[in-house]
Amino acid sequence: MHLNPSSILGYLVVCLVCVVHNVRANPHLQLGPMLGHVGSHEARIWVKASETARLSVIFSQQPSLEDGRQIDGLLLGDQSDHNGHIQVTQLNPETRYYYDVLLDGVPCLTAPYPFFDTAPSEGKSTHLRFAFGSCVGREGKFAAAAWGEMAVDPSIQMLLMLGDNHYADSTVPEVQRAAYYDHRSVSGFRDLAKRTSVYGIWDDHDYGPNDSDRTAEGRQSSLQTFQSMWANPSYGEAHNPGTYYRFSYGDIEFFMLDDRYYRSPNSAKEDGTKTMLGKRQWQWLKQGLKQSTAKLKFIASGSEWQKNGHRDSWSSFKREQLGFFEWIDQENIEGVILLSGDRHFTGGYQINQRIIEVTSGPLGSSNFPTRNLPEMFLNHGEGKLYCVFDIDTRHEVPKVILEVHQAGEGMIDRRDFTMAEINGKARLATLPVRPARSTVSPGASDLPLIKRENFESGAQQWTPTDPNAWRVIEQDGSKVYSLHRQSKYKPTHRSPFNYSLLNDTWTGDFDLYARVITTQRDYGHRSMCLFFGWQDPEHFYYMHLGQKTDDHANQIFIVNDAPRIKISTRTTSGTPWDTEWHTVKIKRRVASGLIEVYWDNMEDPIMIAEDKTFVWGKVGLGAFDDTGNWDDIQLYGVEIKRPE
Repeated sequence: MHLNPSSILGYLVVCLVCVVHNVRANPHLQLGPMLGHVGSHEARIWVKASETARLSVIFSQQPSLEDGRQIDGLLLGDQSDHNGHIQVTQLNPETRYYYDVLLDGVPCLTAPYPFFDTAPSEGKSTHLRFAFGSCVGREGKFAAAAWGEMAVDPSIQMLLMLGDNHYADSTVPEVQRAAYYDHRSVSGFRDLAKRTSVYGIWDDHDYGPNDSDRTAEGRQSSLQTFQSMWANPSYGEAHNPGTYYRFSYGDIEFFMLDDRYYRSPNSAKEDGTKTMLGKRQWQWLKQGLKQSTAKLKFIASGSEWQKNGHRDSWSSFKREQLGFFEWIDQENIEGVILLSGDRHFTGGYQINQRIIEVTSGPLGSSNFPTRNLPEMFLNHGEGKLYCVFDIDTRHEVPKVILEVHQAGEGMIDRRDFTMAEINGKARLATLPVRPARSTVSPGASDLPLIKRENFESGAQQWTPTDPNAWRVIEQDGSKVYSLHRQSKYKPTHRSPFNYSLLNDTWTGDFDLYARVITTQRDYGHRSMCLFFGWQDPEHFYYMHLGQKTDDHANQIFIVNDAPRIKISTRTTSGTPWDTEWHTVKIKRRVASGLIEVYWDNMEDPIMIAEDKTFVWGKVGLGAFDDTGNWDDIQLYGVEIKRPE
């Protein structure tokens, strides 16, 4: 048969139409599957299709999906950009199910099929390992290392994403979806999410602009997008929309909060109406906590709970923040652990020596290390970080273990918590808190300021007896002078083994201030020393801050070409060393021979001596054979030339 050119062209057009029709008739899976809520009798699965399609799922207890049951779900249409989720019901507790996703009835996956394990029945004792984190970064690739490590850890059963799950900084649905897709396209996340239940709440960057609140224009659109993109068990309440919800895993319960939709501006006045959660969400939370019989109750918020937080945290909502802590005490709510994100570091707190909070992140964002804060027991600020709680309630007393993971390094910290610590009946050891530099004011002496040293530029002004024992290090966000090891220096006479002197500075009368922290383990003779009137290695004074007092400890001493001799006429029963920074002061007046030592309280001396042997000399820092760090040195006095 002969076809003319026009016939051939028409034939090709028909073929092209058929090809296009066939492509459109076979949509494919662009993203997902991502497991959402997996309860004891149901599971939810999120996907994104390439185009409009009917979502279905087939599932079975057989790896081959033999005798599988199929459930048809919603139409993934243009309005949602072809993404959404489906609910699988009538499941058995503690059972493994294999599954495949279908679009318009066509299977999308191939064997081996992914699977999920349903939760135990509500109230049943169980073992659960769940990961949690926040702050994934502005591009999906930034969190790839963290997702990759989680994806190869089959012990992780659940992932809680605590806000800043993308950085669209917009309420526009198209902008938010593009940010979600970027992060969910990372291979590690896809591998993790198809077999691990993923739960989400939001914070400012994935709700709207930075630090956004209920005044954000388009917040309703943000909520609709969130509901489409997350397969959570629920979203707010029937008459109170939001992203908050509650679910159980055996006898462990989770309360996931919405800290943005009803939030007052951070700068609003505390007039009795300023709120983070809104009235109805507060009622829901408190009622749920009072009703709960769970042994452990995790309460998750995008914003940090602790009392020394930054502006965009619960610290800007003091009435609700402190009121909630008081309410937990009044109602004797036990087993509560607070979770949060946002801060780009990982920290742990025991708030009011009562409630444990763990802030986890960043999964992919840049780090924002912080100095140790009051009530903090854990502080990690480097690398891509996430946490894992390992909970076992099958014992008479539940076992609660926190792990801190850094991508590329594995587990970098591990903490076991007793129920007494969780319930505030036992105190956790907190990290040392470095006081603000301004606590010793320039007017702290009636003498002129000679030297001020914070070691930010190094320790060139100091000469140690053993250079290998001293170094400048970073601590709590600033540089400190660290006596980090025992010294090989051997003094001529019995006296401290390790010290560093301020160069070329000789004084008579002086006031010397310093901040000090011991890094030595707790034992009876833990101590640090300050030196003054130093003329040479055989002639000087020093004061010894010892944990216990005797004739050779916690006194003022003189070394005068002989072993040290106590000269103090007054001292305390011991210096109360702990794991925090302390301010010490020496006051010296040559004419009267007065020597006074102060500890934290600059009004009442803890040691007094009177001696006129050395009327000039250098000052220095050190110890016998212990270790510790020094900072914020201030020397007031009259500088003199060294006498010949």
